[in-house]
Amino acid sequence: MPLPWFKRSGLFFVPTTLIGWLLLMAALAYAVYTFIQINNENHSVSDTLMNFVFSLLIIGAVYSLIAFISIRASKTK
Repeated sequence: MPLPWFKRSGLFFVPTTLIGWLLLMAALAYAVYTFIQINNENHSVSDTLMNFVFSLLIIGAVYSLIAFISIRASKTK
């Protein structure tokens, strides 16, 4: 599959190929799964949100790293 999988739009990376869209959907699905798991374990809204924000930052960082690497690899070719 040709690179780049993403296009940079300001601070965000927008998928441009099927692989990019699959990665975005996988990240969103994992974020929803993580929220449900955290919500089942905690008893208050503040505990759920504090734990979910950290997980969401990690998911977003991994997604951004993959997108950045795919854009950078396409510029070097």
